Amino acid sequence: MKKTYTLLALAFLLLAGHSGEAQCLPRYFIYFKDKTASPFSIQKPTEFLSERSVARRQRQGIAVVAADFPVNPAYVQALNKTGARVLFTSRWFNAALLEATDAQWAAIKAFPFYKSTERNLPLTSTTTPGLARLGVVTDKFGTTEAIDYGRMQGQLAMLGVPDLHEKGYRGRGVLIAVLDAGFPRADELTYLKPLFDDKRLVDTFDFVSRKAFVYDNHPHGLNCLSTMAANQPGFLVGAAFEASYALYRTENDFSETPYEEATWVLAAERADSLGVDIISSSLGYNQFDNPVYDYTVGDLDGLTALISRAALHAARRGMLVVASAGNSGSDPWRLITPPADADSIVSVGAVFANRSIAPFSSVGPTTDGRIKPDVAAQGVGTVIGNSVGLGGVSTGNGTSFSAPLIAGLAAVLWQEFPFLSAQQLLEVLQKSGDQAVRPDSLLGYGIPSAQRAEEIVRRDYAPLAVEPGTGLNATLYPNPARDEVVLDFGEKHLPESAEIQLISVTGLVLRQQIPSFGTSVHISVSTLPAGFYFIKILSPKGSRVWRFLKY
Repeated sequence: MKKTYTLLALAFLLLAGHSGEAQCLPRYFIYFKDKTASPFSIQKPTEFLSERSVARRQRQGIAVVAADFPVNPAYVQALNKTGARVLFTSRWFNAALLEATDAQWAAIKAFPFYKSTERNLPLTSTTTPGLARLGVVTDKFGTTEAIDYGRMQGQLAMLGVPDLHEKGYRGRGVLIAVLDAGFPRADELTYLKPLFDDKRLVDTFDFVSRKAFVYDNHPHGLNCLSTMAANQPGFLVGAAFEASYALYRTENDFSETPYEEATWVLAAERADSLGVDIISSSLGYNQFDNPVYDYTVGDLDGLTALISRAALHAARRGMLVVASAGNSGSDPWRLITPPADADSIVSVGAVFANRSIAPFSSVGPTTDGRIKPDVAAQGVGTVIGNSVGLGGVSTGNGTSFSAPLIAGLAAVLWQEFPFLSAQQLLEVLQKSGDQAVRPDSLLGYGIPSAQRAEEIVRRDYAPLAVEPGTGLNATLYPNPARDEVVLDFGEKHLPESAEIQLISVTGLVLRQQIPSFGTSVHISVSTLPAGFYFIKILSPKGSRVWRFLKY
């Protein structure tokens, strides 16, 4: 689809997005042979991961491993001594992204710790991208906008999200990272004001321009963010409007190079370190400015494209990765675009409001025969927010907008069922799809339903039923807790014959006690590892279970 920028928009992008991004030297993504003699230790993970990141792993039973260690600082120091410019390092890939002259590059390849280079080529050429890039026929995002003063209810109702909102599940406590091309004026728009007022915007970084400021450049990221985070009742309300967010710019609209895959890697690693729960990404790569980098259909195995390998790494660390399937359904390519081919992530196709498939929605399967896309949501006429004035409304077409809708659904479901692992949540989304009985290569398992998802979790995944228990009304606080939790029965007294159990998410009784007669019970949890637990009361009046998070 052709670009639809106005001359004014072009001027804005040139001033805001292109400044400081000229590339004078080729950029390489190099791999190191090992992490030997690393100063980091598995026993001290908070030296390189946040407490929230460690807690996410613990509650899903995921161990911290050597691949989580940062690159050996001695290797980075040696690279710097050559005069090369190290831009970033990658923990997962044990790699570095750097700029180097030919002489510096020759010295780097002679180091004993040097292993290889991604694609055996620089990720960018020495040529600075020019304005001609904006005139290409194919829009990498494949989206169009038209003024539409509708509201977001229809696209959310298709997924059953409003019902979860009514129950109080609105994404609170879930952290979502949005990896995209820019978020112009997001900090000034009325429909995002609650996000900033509540201090739920927890991190930002522009990996293209290497700065913290992300409120400029291409509006694609803002449009995607609005489908989840908008909160202006009567105007725009997104799928997870009480969630917390991190905004990362990884896409440079002025060029299409593998360098943008590398910046995606770095953003995903930063999201991991921060403790992000969900990555929402509406980017895909299969063709580049230089055809030598193009992927082939045979590369759609989830293990070839750098960005797909990064998405798999993210999934293995307990994050739910939600990616747009791509917008090539009507093109000769037709197929999903990386990272949508990655295993263990949610790839999202697009449908009309009447639930029929959008012709542009990329299809599967992967080269190794896996069903893709996984699920679908509205991607035609999707209501999105823009940066006009104090925030206006548009409609957009593309899997770019169906993906964040699924990410928002995942967030509110995870708030309701925090004991689920990321992979269990992925399974629940698939099983709740309207094509779950007969998934296909067009829409995968179909359009998920929040209500079916709730039924599936309660039937197949809940470790314990959370029962009301006649006569056992109580409040459990604080939640999350660090040192102790308190069961407060108000003015009533807990029966003397009652038994209280502390239970793990696997159903193992860790501790049981006979409480003293009184209106409240204090239970120490200071020695427990971070994660989710249950408090269960057994009494002649019945039983009841409360769930809490230990941090």
